[in-house]
Amino acid sequence: MTDQDEGVNPADFRSALARYPSGVTIVTTRSETGTPYGFTASSFAALSLDPPLVLVCLDRGADCCPVFMAAERFAVNIVTPEHADLAVRFATKGADKFAHGGFEYDEERHPALPDAAAVLHCALRQVVSGGDHVILIGRVREARTGGGEPVTWYRGGFQRLGERAA
Repeated sequence: MTDQDEGVNPADFRSALARYPSGVTIVTTRSETGTPYGFTASSFAALSLDPPLVLVCLDRGADCCPVFMAAERFAVNIVTPEHADLAVRFATKGADKFAHGGFEYDEERHPALPDAAAVLHCALRQVVSGGDHVILIGRVREARTGGGEPVTWYRGGFQRLGERAA
């Protein structure tokens, strides 16, 4: 039996997932030649506290996928509401993602957002196949928090965090 034999209607699946709010990140790296690359990801999670590991999912069809699979390091930037337009640009195939600046570069020229809610600098530990995506597992080497509040993605749009439920 194949995955397709057991599958749910893709439109129903997408609609159900839209009811689950998630954080929004911009994940960045650079190629071996120094060119910066990045993508927007809402599929991001902590994997382990000891050792400190995170995972982020990347569409195999993304132009930057080969670069991230070969990268030694990447940064996860947890975006704020002020980054909404930037997150849309980083989610757009073919866009010149770094055209308007806003990034700072470390000593090895890896890009990060200085005003992100948080930035996790990671060493790529493993790449795992996951259907039409790859799962990048990174060991966190440095974690920095900023002053802004994170933004969420819910039902096809950006949302600010609201009141506590409990």
